[in-house]
Amino acid sequence: MGQARRKEKEKQPESPPEPTPGQESVTPKAAWQKPQGLTRRGWAVLAGVILFIQFPLIHYVFLRGDAEVTAQVPYSQDFDDPAVVKRDFSSVGGYWRVMRGELLAPGVKNNPLWLQAPLPDDVAIEFDVRSEMPEGDIRVEVFGNGMDPASGYTLVQGGWNNSTSVLARLDINAQSLDVLKRRAARKAEGGGDASLASVFSDDTRVRVEARNTPVQAGRTYHWRIERRGTLLRWSIDGEPFLELDDPRPLGGPGHDRLGLSGFESQIYFDNLRVDSPERLPARARPAAPQVPAGPFADDFNRDTLGDDWNVTNPDAVKLVDGALVVELLHNRPVWLKRPLPRDATIEFDAWTDSPEGDIKVEAWGDGRSFYNGDLRLQYTATGYVFIFGGWRNTQSVIARQNEHTADRSVRDGAAVVPGKRHHFKLTRRGDTLAWELDGQPFLTLKDPVPLEGARNQYFAFSGWKTRVHFDNLKIEPLAP
Repeated sequence: MGQARRKEKEKQPESPPEPTPGQESVTPKAAWQKPQGLTRRGWAVLAGVILFIQFPLIHYVFLRGDAEVTAQVPYSQDFDDPAVVKRDFSSVGGYWRVMRGELLAPGVKNNPLWLQAPLPDDVAIEFDVRSEMPEGDIRVEVFGNGMDPASGYTLVQGGWNNSTSVLARLDINAQSLDVLKRRAARKAEGGGDASLASVFSDDTRVRVEARNTPVQAGRTYHWRIERRGTLLRWSIDGEPFLELDDPRPLGGPGHDRLGLSGFESQIYFDNLRVDSPERLPARARPAAPQVPAGPFADDFNRDTLGDDWNVTNPDAVKLVDGALVVELLHNRPVWLKRPLPRDATIEFDAWTDSPEGDIKVEAWGDGRSFYNGDLRLQYTATGYVFIFGGWRNTQSVIARQNEHTADRSVRDGAAVVPGKRHHFKLTRRGDTLAWELDGQPFLTLKDPVPLEGARNQYFAFSGWKTRVHFDNLKIEPLAP
């Protein structure tokens, strides 16, 4: 047999080598090939599945109509009937419900409960509301679309960890109204229109705010929201609070609903009224008697406290042997009705037989607030709180409204001597508060934003559980 030619040998494939004993044969891997794509029918099936799964969202975003109407203005609701939540309101989240004749918003996470009644352009809305949590954060929306939060004007009392209140248009985190006013002023310098309308559009997001106005846990507030023309006004307890004059007022279909709301707090609403401003006029708050701020003294040597004092927890207060005695007061102060001078000294004697200590007073508060919530939660005062031997006689503090925050002035260690009459002298001058105890300096607090004005000019004896005696109160204004 003849030998193969050289070219024929080169064309012949080489035989794979024989595997050695104990070695498995290795099959060469095939080269990677791109998998075949979906056919047109496959793509159609996939699109159909996606549309089916996402249909509720697509319907909500693109196909939904206006909010339903099941109620009419004028509207009045005392929340005595639990069925009213489903009958007259709607919401996309939150376990809204009626409890003991009040509407409860239990941490609804900014999911409003919308009244299913169109609001007139000029409207008055009133209701009572309280937060049971120290975070505050009471929210209400007006002229929204009845479905989405922040679709109208949002009013927040005690938001941002109970530090700020706002009236906002379309966005609670929007720019300040002052920014728009400065922008309009710059246009005027160039010869343009100086009015606010010149820098306003239909989708302008803006807010006005008030700081240092915390919500007091357990206190019931009365809100009134009123709009006439372009001016939206918000009052609390009969006093003007915030307002916004909107050159392009929201209104009409898509901006005609009222929503009660909240975030993480436990909030109760009651006594809702919605009507025209003419049929629901604002109730004038009774004027407080004009008592001049000045010297005052009380030795409590009588049988009853009398008209100079506002007792918010009568069962826990009495006069014994010429002294004011409080026990189980639970942060419901005994307020002196006479206003304090802006700068003054406050002196008194205080003592307790309890080793628990915990002697407490409040100064430059609002003269009427008290705690009425869950006793397991903390209380936010309206003034400066002085606590001697608190937390089982382990700590003394001067606190600005909240006795649990880090900005307090603190002195650690046992302080109250059971049975000893301690003499307090509290002095306020400008932005500084000084506390002398038994003739010696004890604590000071410097407040860069001092509490002052009509809401911060009253003194109170306060307390939690301990039985405490107070006597020989003396208040003197400081010379300018």
